[in-house]
Amino acid sequence: MGGGRNRKSAFGETGSRSECGIQVYLSVKGPASAPDTMTTDLNLTSLLNVTDLHNQTRGCSLTKTGFQFYYLPTVYIMVFITGLVGNSLAIWMFVCHMRPWSSISVYMFNLALADFCYVLSLPFLIFYYFNKTDWIFGDLLCRLQRFIFHVNLYGSILFLTCISVHRYTGVVHPLKSLGRLKKKNAVITSALVWVVVVISMSPILYYSRTGLKRNATTCYDTTTVDELQGYFIYSMTLTVFGFCIPFIIIFCCYGMIVKALIYNDMNNVPLRQKSIHLVIIVLAVFAVSYLPFHVMKNLNMRARLYFQSPDMCDFNNRVYATYQVTRGLASLNSCVDPILYFLAGDTFRRKLSRATKKPSKKGENCLQSKSEETALNSPG
Repeated sequence: MGGGRNRKSAFGETGSRSECGIQVYLSVKGPASAPDTMTTDLNLTSLLNVTDLHNQTRGCSLTKTGFQFYYLPTVYIMVFITGLVGNSLAIWMFVCHMRPWSSISVYMFNLALADFCYVLSLPFLIFYYFNKTDWIFGDLLCRLQRFIFHVNLYGSILFLTCISVHRYTGVVHPLKSLGRLKKKNAVITSALVWVVVVISMSPILYYSRTGLKRNATTCYDTTTVDELQGYFIYSMTLTVFGFCIPFIIIFCCYGMIVKALIYNDMNNVPLRQKSIHLVIIVLAVFAVSYLPFHVMKNLNMRARLYFQSPDMCDFNNRVYATYQVTRGLASLNSCVDPILYFLAGDTFRRKLSRATKKPSKKGENCLQSKSEETALNSPG
């Protein structure tokens, strides 16, 4: 009876992995008859398979330090405060003081809207990390939290790409762009961006989930071990199409803009300065916020999948800790993006100064009459 039960456990139908090891030990010590020898060989094969699976999934247990518990909530608090103020101010300016909108104003408004939605979700994460990564808000909110982060991340990248293409078309091909840089086209493009991003991020609602770990409920920022292989493929696909290709487009667009400004010997100094400022801030956002996050996220998942031998545990812990740092950096785009609105042209700064210095008359805030064509509507 006992031997039969142990033999069943060794083949993985019932019982735990520890039972498999005990069963093989007893089988090896048993009489060396032909049937028992065959059973021993099968049991040893089963043990090797189970041990290999064990090494792949639980070979290294990640060590969470106090740094990780306090670093992310500290960064999120800073992003929440500055992002809430900056993006609220930007949305208020676009809605109440920037009419009529130019096409680039449409892209910037949607960028501010994506950032604003993300910063509103941060209090849940702040509490989660101060609570020693014990999620108390339920599985649905966990999935929505991770979904909102990725929608903001890739939505911001695509809207920055739209702004870059708009600038490139207006500066490098000013004659060809006549009639193409209309607000209507920008509205349609922005709507398509939202649709593409929401559909592309929908798998996050499946992969992200809660799970019990060390007597605490974890809200996985990636996914569980069982789903890691599929998520890794999905993450690499997002990295290529949601980050690498847009980054190449942005880099090429701004490279051509700088080349055009230098070799055309333009006398429009404000236009040149404005474009150079945009190049610097956009490339800085990618270099500091987006690039490290994508590199370390995929490296961390690869380590969880393939680097699970005991001699790799220290390396895995360093990768995991670095990945946590880049998660904080990735959230910084929500408080850095408002800088774009100030660097994009004189109109935003001028109207912001006018709106804050003079008290608005009754009914004047959101019902402005025709204003002059904004500098943002210029090709540059």
